[in-house]
Amino acid sequence: MHVDEAVHAVKFGYLLENNYYRYNPVEYHGPTLNYFTLIPVWILGEKTIAEVTETTLRLVPVFAGLVLLSLLLLLKNMGKDFLLTAIILTGFSSLIVFYNRYYIQESLLVSFSFSGLILGYKFLKDKKPGLLILSSIFFALALASKETFIITVFAIIVSYFVLWFINRNILNVVSVNLKTVLVFAGTFIITSLLFFASFFSNPAGAVDALLTFTNYFTKAGSNAEHTQPFYYYFTLVSFANIDGLFYSELIIIIFFIFGLSRVFTRSNSSTEGIDFIKFISVVTLVLIIVYSVIPYKTPWTMMSFWQGMILIAAFGFAELKKFIPKFYWNLTVAFIAVFLFAQAYFNSVVYSSNPENPFVYSHAENDIKTVEPLLTKVTAVQNEYLNTPIYVAASNSDYWPLPWYLRKFKKISWNDSITTDVYKFPIIFASPDLENVLIEKLCTLPSAGSVNLYVPLFDKQVNLRPGKEIRGYIRKDYFDNYYNALSR
Repeated sequence: MHVDEAVHAVKFGYLLENNYYRYNPVEYHGPTLNYFTLIPVWILGEKTIAEVTETTLRLVPVFAGLVLLSLLLLLKNMGKDFLLTAIILTGFSSLIVFYNRYYIQESLLVSFSFSGLILGYKFLKDKKPGLLILSSIFFALALASKETFIITVFAIIVSYFVLWFINRNILNVVSVNLKTVLVFAGTFIITSLLFFASFFSNPAGAVDALLTFTNYFTKAGSNAEHTQPFYYYFTLVSFANIDGLFYSELIIIIFFIFGLSRVFTRSNSSTEGIDFIKFISVVTLVLIIVYSVIPYKTPWTMMSFWQGMILIAAFGFAELKKFIPKFYWNLTVAFIAVFLFAQAYFNSVVYSSNPENPFVYSHAENDIKTVEPLLTKVTAVQNEYLNTPIYVAASNSDYWPLPWYLRKFKKISWNDSITTDVYKFPIIFASPDLENVLIEKLCTLPSAGSVNLYVPLFDKQVNLRPGKEIRGYIRKDYFDNYYNALSR
């Protein structure tokens, strides 16, 4: 499990076991991920975080992706060629598939944002109040998923004024009355407040939802660890070689550019749904620019504009049919579908934690999966079993995703330095930089004659993540219990 996934999973554990959630305006992002996770957990009958599995957690982003995929069907008036390619590119894009199985907010943000846009477009066409309410709900859920939704709002506003400048008649397309505005705004405010205020159990969360933007505007340019060049995102999808297998999503970029070149042509001025494609085109271009300019970058943030690029690429594919025979167009789409599906499978299943995979970013190493089984065996022969006291220390609390994997053990002390009570714990985990301090305290803190001997718990190096080793130590008498049990 990725580090960020582990953080969100443990935070969800407080909601599941203690019915406690408080929106934090500094870290962890919005509340929708936590609250929606309650649904599959309740259905599956998992009552504690120890019972919850990675699969259960990841059902939430997977379902969010399926929601957007299904709502694409509302764009059927734009033609079956566009709809077919939009579904294929969305459903088989390696970037989308890979991060739609991550227990993070990005999938929800993208799904809810574009769902809101699609439903809003359908409302303007059909004038059905239910579509307006649903659009507002989805936009509110997007805001309650991640603070970066404000960038999407900015892109929507810019897109409107750009298209208005190009064609003043757009006002006739999006004209709405005061009642429509009030219904949309009221639904948006009520829905977002419900989540941020923890369904009225934390009214201060509503204020924190506004205060958070000060933090994230600062964070966007100040975190050196995640600072990347402006072209970073496109290096992820351009070309990769994983164990000799070719990987690229350049086909989406190429047809995105082709789609852009066709969307504003006179020959398409009366094409069904062209106003929506024009709008998404400008929104996507603004998102590309903003996300590329912001120094703070992680691979999954690319999803916000990649989904827009996919829709324009789908329009480009539909336009291609005007220039080549139908048979060759069908053959091209079939080939691309098979190619994208195959590489999505290898990216998300076969090489899901391979460092050569461009989407694997600060991912946990497979070593982490060996810690919990070993610790279970060691503690099973002790009197305390799951209540065995365990001490964990790593500088800057950089021990993630260990809390997720050790979630069934009930007495763990988590620390960012070696404290004076460390000698009271029979099992200790520590980062290498703290080893000297640990040895010193284990030898000097206990009273004379009561110093315990500790031996290594692991027989090889164990890394939490690339370059992040964790070392284990076990008190000699506890080790003897384990060793004797193995010898029986």
